[in-house]
Amino acid sequence: MTLSTSDVLLAVEPEDVTAGGIGFVVIAALAVGTALLLRSLNKQLKRVDFDEEPEPGRDAAEPADSASEPAAGEPVGDEPEEGPKSPAS
Repeated sequence: MTLSTSDVLLAVEPEDVTAGGIGFVVIAALAVGTALLLRSLNKQLKRVDFDEEPEPGRDAAEPADSASEPAAGEPVGDEPEEGPKSPAS
């Protein structure tokens, strides 16, 4: 006796179909991995030392050191100092 695919599909009720054991293991592994990553992230964030408030008397838009400003002709930002130029530029 052989059953075709359509016979099997008719015999199985769609509401009785579940993910089963493999689906549970995959979801459980993802949950455990997420919990471990969050724990590690919290440890790393606790190690970070930063000032929550700026120093009094200092404007946030004002540069910290005037020597850090680039001189005329120096590259600003992520521009390379030297190197090959593309023909388009």
